[in-house]
Amino acid sequence: MLIERGTIMIELKVSVSEVQEGMKASKDVVSEEGIFLMPKDTVISKNHILKLQLYQMSHITIYEKPIEPIYVAPKEDKPSVTQTSEFKNFSSKYAAGVNAIEKEFSTMVQLGKVDSESLSSIVDEFIHETSNNHLFSYLCRIQSNDDGTFSHCMNVSILATILGKWLHLDQDSIMNLSVAGLLHDIGKTQLDPKILNKKGVLTKDEFEHIKTHTTLGYKLVADAPLDDGIKQAVLMHHEKMNGTGYPLNLTWNKIHMYAKIISIVDIYDAITSDRPYHERFHPFTAIKILEEEYYGVLETDYLYVFLENIAHNFLGNDILLSTGEEAKIIFINPQSPSHPMVQTKSSKFIDLLSYDFITIDKFL
Repeated sequence: MLIERGTIMIELKVSVSEVQEGMKASKDVVSEEGIFLMPKDTVISKNHILKLQLYQMSHITIYEKPIEPIYVAPKEDKPSVTQTSEFKNFSSKYAAGVNAIEKEFSTMVQLGKVDSESLSSIVDEFIHETSNNHLFSYLCRIQSNDDGTFSHCMNVSILATILGKWLHLDQDSIMNLSVAGLLHDIGKTQLDPKILNKKGVLTKDEFEHIKTHTTLGYKLVADAPLDDGIKQAVLMHHEKMNGTGYPLNLTWNKIHMYAKIISIVDIYDAITSDRPYHERFHPFTAIKILEEEYYGVLETDYLYVFLENIAHNFLGNDILLSTGEEAKIIFINPQSPSHPMVQTKSSKFIDLLSYDFITIDKFL
């Protein structure tokens, strides 16, 4: 028998076949093979029950009174991020920037040439925002009304600028990265919109069509008065270090530095944005995917700097865990940035690297 906040809590040993969603484990649950399945005080979900059955557990110990997952609304004196005046101001500037990119792309395609001064003015308007401590928190919550290409170019420009700063590049290189981010997908304006915006899996021929955006984009910028590295980034941003990329199947020493940087932030933004073929994933899912699938495929040194720094930008963010508990990100593990330490509303500390079956469900 336990006393919790003045209430008598009685522990019961129950058959797994009797376990229901909302029950609360009163002890750590460990399989016969010694595999840790869930910590004490876990509010049991459908996935937990499935895991118990998968590991052929016969019994677990619970508190007698089922406890439903608790969803705590933000306190009135602390509005959610999207309700703050700062976020609304950022969102307004962001929408204006996306509209400006769309207009510039349309003009470029019609005239067949790039206006470098107009691009620089768009970059100048937004580049100061890259010093905003809440920028990443804002980007993962922003909703864009365009078809995806223009907001994606905006995001990639912002992210490339920040990664350039983290890599301590000179100011000219950072400015070039900003422009390269804006232009990297300009070739998509030449694609069949039905294929570009198709929901679901592309056919082989459709994917080959999508891949032509790199060469089409390069043709649009080839004669423009731009730094050659910007043009190379437009052409090479889908190349991979191991030679499996496109359009030229280049290996690491043949790929321009700007293209290496753009490719990292391009993939990150594709994962964390709504796309025709998937809904957005939260940043720590993106970090995990990049950790597990892209070391050795993208420039490793740049990728490590990006993942470690971007994870730290989410310290203090409020999240919802897969257990149904609200928590705050309080520590980033440098060895595994995708598995932070969090603190729940009940002041419980959870290391998501040790308890890897508990995941971040969404940002609040």
